[in-house]
Amino acid sequence: MGEDQNCCMAEAKSHSSLSEFAEYLCADDLGPELGKVGTKFIRNMLHGISSSRSVNLTDISQALDEKISLHATHKRLSRNLEDPQLAANLADRLLRLGAEKVGLDTRLIIHLYELNKKYARKMEYLSKPGELDDAGFKVCEILASEPESETYIPLIVHVWSNQVPGFVSDADEIRKTVLSVQAATGNRGMFYIDDHSINFELFKPIMEDAKLDYISLLQKDEFELVHKNECFSASELLDLVETRYAKILYKLVPEGMVGEAEIDLDLFIHVGSTSIKLQSSNRPLSFIALKYSSSLGENSTSLITTKTNLRSRKALMGLVDSFLAIQDIVEPHQELRDSFSPENFRVLTYHRLQLLMTLLEAVIYYEVSVGGKVLIRDHRFTAKPHDMVAWRATAYPLQ
Repeated sequence: MGEDQNCCMAEAKSHSSLSEFAEYLCADDLGPELGKVGTKFIRNMLHGISSSRSVNLTDISQALDEKISLHATHKRLSRNLEDPQLAANLADRLLRLGAEKVGLDTRLIIHLYELNKKYARKMEYLSKPGELDDAGFKVCEILASEPESETYIPLIVHVWSNQVPGFVSDADEIRKTVLSVQAATGNRGMFYIDDHSINFELFKPIMEDAKLDYISLLQKDEFELVHKNECFSASELLDLVETRYAKILYKLVPEGMVGEAEIDLDLFIHVGSTSIKLQSSNRPLSFIALKYSSSLGENSTSLITTKTNLRSRKALMGLVDSFLAIQDIVEPHQELRDSFSPENFRVLTYHRLQLLMTLLEAVIYYEVSVGGKVLIRDHRFTAKPHDMVAWRATAYPLQ
């Protein structure tokens, strides 16, 4: 990381209040000039979203408590949201700030969720017209976190629907988001796929990109891979790979998944890896076999990654531990994001929604990275049994 980048990071951290962060975010040296109107609008929106804990413009207007009518404030905010250039400028600024902190081993966690508007009628580009139970927008976020860090940084948020002009597929929208982060970070870091929200078909374009570094659960057992010049299905390779390294991990199982109360489940894990390639590419990859047993029985799964030379226990187990910990980041981020009730937005155009979600990301960026809030739960996978009393006390720190 260069001297200029270090100066930027130190300067951002020095702005401990939201107003100071907003001033730094709007500074001319961070991107194209915002102008007085754009700067004032961003400052107002960050303050309003943070104070009201809402993305609803009425709530935000009330929180601003301006010496004009509430309707006038609401109208001004709505009008200023209709600015795609401002949305792009602000998104680039946030991505630049976050990208400066991304190193070679940083996890870049790709997470997907939906904003459903069940009773919406007039929202522009609402997906699946006529199927109101599913109508809404999809959102891709990428979160940066160091493997052993207790926090994270939101890098980017991208909103779309299948009705937005130029839409090809959800997988294409996710890949475009990933490529934006790759360009901003200079290809530093590795993309971790949140398999709780992204299925194999959405992951496949990332897997087939020869320039992206990634690790993901291989969710399709019949998917064919090349090993020693022969084709094997993922399930066949899972049986063939020698799992020479073993350890015991304790997994905290939430209430209702196994019994009426949450339990600490001890897992005996065996891990091994082998070199593979895709049928469509000569790029060397690694196939990781993960086998585990507990009082509930035995199971196995596999991972695929661009990381090679996983020949030592430290390298292989370290990567597996890092992957198993991504839900420790995703879950508290979801809780923080949901505390603003993003599905309660009431704007009628796609451009307004995109800028509104970027402004929410800026508030979350401040609260996580600059404000210093502790968001990470006790880890679900640990080398020692969980302290259940401490877990229950800290499981929901935001509430």
